Amino acid sequence: MFFIPLFSSNLVTKKIGHRIEYLRSVDSTNTEIYRMLQNNEIQPGDIILAETQTNGRGRRDNQWYSNPGESITCSMILEDNDSLLIKKLPLISGISIIKGIKQLTNIECDLKWPNDIIYNAKKLGGILIEKKGNYFIIGIGLNVNELTLEKSIKESTLSLRLILNRSIQREPLLAFILNHFENSLNQSLEAIIKEWESFCAHMHTSINFRQSNKLISAKFLGLNQSGEANIKIGTEKKVISSGAIEL
Repeated sequence: MFFIPLFSSNLVTKKIGHRIEYLRSVDSTNTEIYRMLQNNEIQPGDIILAETQTNGRGRRDNQWYSNPGESITCSMILEDNDSLLIKKLPLISGISIIKGIKQLTNIECDLKWPNDIIYNAKKLGGILIEKKGNYFIIGIGLNVNELTLEKSIKESTLSLRLILNRSIQREPLLAFILNHFENSLNQSLEAIIKEWESFCAHMHTSINFRQSNKLISAKFLGLNQSGEANIKIGTEKKVISSGAIEL
């Protein structure tokens, strides 16, 4: 069970997360939260959290696995009322998770572009951001208390419990993440980019970049002023806004 009073007692936001809808099972939290918005059941700033997703989605249509009572699998919805929001969200989503984990557990995680949460090059969590009409939906999947992981991903993923060898309270962790998220929304894009780069696991290092099923060797140079990735392929510099990086 997710103990909502414990979550709420650690939440210090002004707008985000003050209403949280707790669901045992749902097809996808991103799909469900937009469905609820259309039915006037929730408002921007609200959160839904599910113990199980029957059709959980990650980036690039990958499946996202979640174990009941162990993961944080949630979505929030925000109104697109800021021209910079589309540039800020992919960056502050990852930053806030990194800072929330650090605050609760003292674990120092890294970011893999654009917003994968990693520890020792293994994935702890990811973010799926979708634009629906005049709204952004931010889906978060984070491995927290798993002792066993899905066979197909266990070599490349971790959970916080496997790192610390103890269980972690999900309620304050999610509250801390949302606290940092709302605080970051008010920062300048320039400051957000600088902070994102400070958490990046592959700044100025060689990477493999996958785009259109083609794997390209490149060097990651950081972010440009719009939050897109600068890479160098041979002697040519390129800007990328989508695709997947492999370390």
